[in-house]
Amino acid sequence: MPNSLLTCIEFSNVGDFYSALEREVNIASDISIVAVLVMSMHRSDRLNAMLTPDYAQATRAAFLERIRPVLRDKDSFVFATENECWFLLPQLSSDALAILAVHRVLSALSTPLKIGSHTIFFNPCIGIACAPVHARSATALLRAADTAQKNAQLGNLRFLLAHGAEDASAGPEDLPRALEDVLDANRLEMRYQPKVELRSNSVVSVEALVRWPSDHPQTVATPLLIEIAERCDMIELLTMRVFNKVLQEMVGWRQSGLTILVWINLSAKLLSLEHLPTILSRVLSIWNIPTSSIGLEITESAFINDIEHTTNVLFELKALGFHLSIDDFGTGYSSLAYLRRFPIDELKIDRMFIHGMTESLQDRQIVQSIIGLAHNFGLQVVAEGVEQAATLTELDILGCDQIQGYLFARPMPGDDLIGWCNAFNRTAKLK
Repeated sequence: MPNSLLTCIEFSNVGDFYSALEREVNIASDISIVAVLVMSMHRSDRLNAMLTPDYAQATRAAFLERIRPVLRDKDSFVFATENECWFLLPQLSSDALAILAVHRVLSALSTPLKIGSHTIFFNPCIGIACAPVHARSATALLRAADTAQKNAQLGNLRFLLAHGAEDASAGPEDLPRALEDVLDANRLEMRYQPKVELRSNSVVSVEALVRWPSDHPQTVATPLLIEIAERCDMIELLTMRVFNKVLQEMVGWRQSGLTILVWINLSAKLLSLEHLPTILSRVLSIWNIPTSSIGLEITESAFINDIEHTTNVLFELKALGFHLSIDDFGTGYSSLAYLRRFPIDELKIDRMFIHGMTESLQDRQIVQSIIGLAHNFGLQVVAEGVEQAATLTELDILGCDQIQGYLFARPMPGDDLIGWCNAFNRTAKLK
């Protein structure tokens, strides 16, 4: 029987989990997919867990304290073995949300557990499969996620999204080489998603999103692209490719009369580079774009690696004129300390809270608290992942400053941005 005393449901056996998975797969659709995560935990204490029942129970309880807060109340999981956990994530609008959940789980397990005198380290590896994208039956979906998990281990990756049944993509061992070839040929593509200010109903900025080449025989999700680049020491080259593509397009926009703030994501690993501020300011000077035209989005979890160094780098970037934002706010550690210590301009509320706020009082309260907290510190608040008009209304009532999401626009090529902005602004004036 499931245990749902807290938030998400824990099944006591694989059979009940499988039955729930069958039900969800049967009602899955292109706009409401179901994801399965197969996580091998690679615990450092497997022998103790097998030999000492009381110790194993205490470890599981501590594990649950970490995992439950990062999942939704509609999610569920089961321990298939002491070292393997399966997750069921129903009613997702895209596989991107499954990948977001994976990042939350990985973040929750990134620091060791303390059980008495024991310190337990995890080195989790997760396979992801979605129905109906990768399979149309519960058995096939579990197999796809399990295969993805095993392939992730082979490729030394923390997670891997399953390939579709018709996909001819190469295996994970070929992905680093494929990324190297794409970077050498400068084939990465950019998409831009507008941010709309609620008060003025105008486009105030866009976020630049890197994409794997659309004409490439392989399909690589953006989180996996970043993961490979970080692990294979190609993240600096990838970032330079992104900056140059964005700045080149900005020059064209300016010549056509569009001057707009562009936000670019910075990988956590980049913050460890001593020369990062110098590199970024140099590339902007080449394209004659002022630093005040660029915002840098940094994931909240990036701040936990080296607080002192991160603080110094952020102040250097701020002194150069860059705008700074904390992305996916609410999923990491010591959030209040960030607001007090770092020279940031805005917070982006994690889309998982935004998606649930019209149905979950808890999510709405979290969003309300973040907005109030940010405004007390003089920060702008951006809600990402806004897809429904009802969500927009709630955010407006709560005093959110800006929204970003499919309700207004999906990420688009740079060539389409000028026409979209002009059309949006014309429509806004008529209202």
